[in-house]
Amino acid sequence: MTSTAPLRHLPPLKRSLGSSNAATATRSLQTPTAIPLHLKLAVGGMAGAVGMVTTFPMDIVKTHLQGQTRTGGQLMFSGPIHCFRHIVATDGLRGLYRGLPPTLMGVLPEKAIKLAVNEQLRENFADANGNITMSKQALAGAGAGCAQSIITNPVEIVKIRLQMQTSLPMAERQTAMEIAQSLGVRGVYKGAGVCFMRDVPYAVLFFPSYATLRDTWADKSTGKNSILSIVAAGAVAGAGAASICTPADVIKTRLQMKGSPYTGVVDCVRKIVAANGPMALMKGAGPRMMVQAPLFGITLVAFELQKKYMESL
Repeated sequence: MTSTAPLRHLPPLKRSLGSSNAATATRSLQTPTAIPLHLKLAVGGMAGAVGMVTTFPMDIVKTHLQGQTRTGGQLMFSGPIHCFRHIVATDGLRGLYRGLPPTLMGVLPEKAIKLAVNEQLRENFADANGNITMSKQALAGAGAGCAQSIITNPVEIVKIRLQMQTSLPMAERQTAMEIAQSLGVRGVYKGAGVCFMRDVPYAVLFFPSYATLRDTWADKSTGKNSILSIVAAGAVAGAGAASICTPADVIKTRLQMKGSPYTGVVDCVRKIVAANGPMALMKGAGPRMMVQAPLFGITLVAFELQKKYMESL
């Protein structure tokens, strides 16, 4: 079996001791050729598009599972497989990609901003030797999550409403443009607060976890990463962060559905728990992890490969 091609590796975590005995985890950031911010944005956008196209059907299933409510004591879907089959049976294979075009239009700037801002902040926060503490890694992630949310909310509310139309007759369905126009500027930012509640903690958890796992799984003799180790690091970090942030994602989905009966975050939580119990806040956690794990595994491989190419120019 041939080994996967190594990627340029950012050296493993080091430990630096201050005047106290407390050790601070640091990570060296060595960049052979600095990549301008506008190229980081382009690389991040392209990488995000590759990941989204690959995992979009799983995102459709996740949205349907999180959006369903009990009717006569019964849930419409018994699980991800039942939901997948129902979508294909009622809307064909194209139903698994409903809402993809406008989502891609949003993913390009969203992933571009998220990945590029994180990279840029990590470089800014690094010391003279190129080392960055774990707390500053988390702060860089928080900055990336905040920047991402500004773009994410309008895109996601349109995407969710497109995805939830699969059970409607064709004559009653709206296009992405019609949905956006009906919502208006204020409407497309409905649920923006909970979007921040989801995206910022996710980025704070994800980016330091990914960097640590990537360094841990690098080749011990060369310090380089294989494509498989990048995929695995992105997938594990993505799945873990997705699981922890699922309640915020459930609340956001419910608030952004058409005809949402909730007046706000607190009202939404109370009604969900009253109707379906506290575990309803974890509804769709499995599909969400199934989406985020490969999404970020694939996205980060594409991102690292493109960065390597840019640095070689």
